[in-house]
Amino acid sequence: MKKILVPTDFSETANKARDYAIQLAQLVDAEIILFNTFHIPYSGASAGTIVNLDKIALEESEKAMELQSEYIQSNYSNVKFRTLCRPGLLVDSVKRISKKDEVDLIVMGTTGASGVIGNVLGSNTSALIGSIKTPIITVPKDATINFPKHIIVANDLMDSGEDKLFSVLKEIAINTYSSIDFLFIVNEEKQADHKIQRLQSADFDNQFDAQYHPFHFRDSENVEDGILEYIENKDLDLLVVVAHQRGFWEGLFHKSVSKSLVKHATIPILVLPD
Repeated sequence: MKKILVPTDFSETANKARDYAIQLAQLVDAEIILFNTFHIPYSGASAGTIVNLDKIALEESEKAMELQSEYIQSNYSNVKFRTLCRPGLLVDSVKRISKKDEVDLIVMGTTGASGVIGNVLGSNTSALIGSIKTPIITVPKDATINFPKHIIVANDLMDSGEDKLFSVLKEIAINTYSSIDFLFIVNEEKQADHKIQRLQSADFDNQFDAQYHPFHFRDSENVEDGILEYIENKDLDLLVVVAHQRGFWEGLFHKSVSKSLVKHATIPILVLPD
C-alpha cells in the first residue's frame, strides 16, 4: 500500500477519517493525499460571476487545507502527505484522482443512518461503493479509533477471487498483528455445509501468515440484520465486506447491503471491490 486518498470537507467527521488514515499510513508507510473538492452551480450566473465564485471557493478551500497541513505537521511529523484542492463533483473527482495517482485505498467519514457529512461528503460515500475499483474504508462519526486488532470479514470471499480481494486486508492484518474472523450469513443448512466444504480446502493461514481465523455461521434471512446483530457488543475494530458478490450473495446484495451497512454500523468498514 503506497497511497491513501482522504476526501475531506473539513468537518469533524472528515477529521476523524483523516486521523484514522494517518494512523494506518504510519503502519504501512503510505503517503496521505488529503483532497477537497468544491462545486459551483453555473445555472443563472454570468461569466464574470462564475469566475469570481470559483476564485473565492478555491481560496477558501486552500485556506482550510492550510490549517489541515499545519495540524498534520504538528501532530504527525513523520507522515508523508500532500494536499489537493480541485473544483468538480466529489465522486467524479475521486474516481479521476484514484486512477491518475494509482491510489491503493480511500478513507472517508460517515455520520451513520443519515449518511450526511457536512455539505459535501455524505451520500457520495455510498455512491462510490460499487462504482470504483479501489478499496474504501468508511469511518463512522462516533467510532472509537483503534488500530485494527480484531477484524471480522462478513462475506463469501470464496467465490470472488480471494487472492485479489485480500491484498489490502492482508497488509493491514500483518502490519497490525490482527486476528481475523470470518462470518457467513446463511438461510438454510445446506448453504452452511457448502461453505464448510470450501473452507476446508482453503489455505488462509499460509496466505495471510497471520493468526488463526475462526469461522462463524449465522442463520438470518436478512444479510444486513444478521451482520449487525453479530457484531453488536463485540470487541471488533474493523468490519470487512465486499461491494458485490456472485451466486447466493448476488441475490441478497441487490439491496446494496454494503452501502446500507456503511450507514448503520458503528465501527470502521473496509469495503473491497469485486
